[in-house]
Amino acid sequence: MTVAPSELATQPIGEVAPVAEGVWQLKLPVPFPLRFVSVYLVRGDDGWTLVDTGYDYPPARAAWETGAAEAGCDLALNVERIVVTHFHPDHIGAARWLGEKTGAPVCMMEREIPFARKLWGSSDAGSFAEYLGRQGMQRDLAEEAAAVMRYVLPLPEEMVPLRPTEKLAMGEGAVRIIHVPGHADNQLVLHDEARDILFAADHLLLGITPNIGLWPESQPHPLARYLESLENMRGLGADLVLPGHGPVFHDLDGRIEELISHHEERLDVMRRAISDRPKTPYEVSRLVFRGTLTEHQRCFALAETLAHLDHLVLEGRAQGVQKEEYVAYRTA
Repeated sequence: MTVAPSELATQPIGEVAPVAEGVWQLKLPVPFPLRFVSVYLVRGDDGWTLVDTGYDYPPARAAWETGAAEAGCDLALNVERIVVTHFHPDHIGAARWLGEKTGAPVCMMEREIPFARKLWGSSDAGSFAEYLGRQGMQRDLAEEAAAVMRYVLPLPEEMVPLRPTEKLAMGEGAVRIIHVPGHADNQLVLHDEARDILFAADHLLLGITPNIGLWPESQPHPLARYLESLENMRGLGADLVLPGHGPVFHDLDGRIEELISHHEERLDVMRRAISDRPKTPYEVSRLVFRGTLTEHQRCFALAETLAHLDHLVLEGRAQGVQKEEYVAYRTA
């Protein structure tokens, strides 16, 4: 079965479109291959709630200005709150700028706030390059990739903590906050139970699969936690799924099944890649993710490979081999 995209939200990048009564999707450009991130503007009696902020650079700021105005939202006067779903720079990047422009509080999962401040408070490129090197990436390439991935990102001076299962007033009703680890340890999604709408962030995407990666700062076993969180969302009752990237869609359970099947297939591919001899995670990533990749893409491919190799070990289907300068994996 293939889940079909919705006929909603087919507007070009940089433009806004209604997706439900009082809910607008704005496609903000990003300067990397994903091309855009979707943020959402939700109208309420006391003002607008903005879900995610986009990557902070001039084209995205310009799209915020024109898109919000077209939706009827005056950024300087009408914004009640800003909700950031997770710490990735295409979601939190413009939080400081947007918070200052609107005067609205920026809200994020309670545990994500100190984590984001620690990660984006210093570049830490050196230790990240060492981490990449231990996974088998060549030293010069690791240093180039670390410089792209680790930098200082200014965040709002104050952020309001949100907690799982809490209800948050939004639009004409309320949404339930759901913790969905995997793509990010403390990512949240918002479920409007009354209207069967799920603001899905990067937890459930259509057309592409969310990157589930094992990073130096990750909590253990991200793929196991992601698969568990998908299982927990079966039967949620969301007829409209509003993701952070890619098309809007309607078949939540169908997409959950597709994502679980994808990772089962990817685990088999990873295991076959290490069946003839031990390989470093970077070697495996280059076998699985072929073609020309940017430094940014190489890091995400490596992190996803690591998460799958880690899961194979967790299942008893692979073993880690610790060498002096790097790690490798072989079948168990």
